[in-house]
Amino acid sequence: MSPPTVVSLYTGAGGLDLGFEAAGFETRVAVESDTEACASLQANRPSWKLINGDIRSDAASSSNILRVADLRVGDADVLIG
Repeated sequence: MSPPTVVSLYTGAGGLDLGFEAAGFETRVAVESDTEACASLQANRPSWKLINGDIRSDAASSSNILRVADLRVGDADVLIG
């Protein structure tokens, strides 16, 4: 059975995501606009798919988030932010 999935908005350095990971969830995509936080995420969780962009940008549109996460509408178990 696959772990429950998380879509993370306003991820920062990923603290909330790490808590969900410890509880058995899988972060499928993280959205963060701060470049330093993104650098930290890439260094510490290189397997996470990351969108480095403002939540209001096309890069962070719902359709792009789902595409990057390889999810369909309704597939994500949790949205955190």
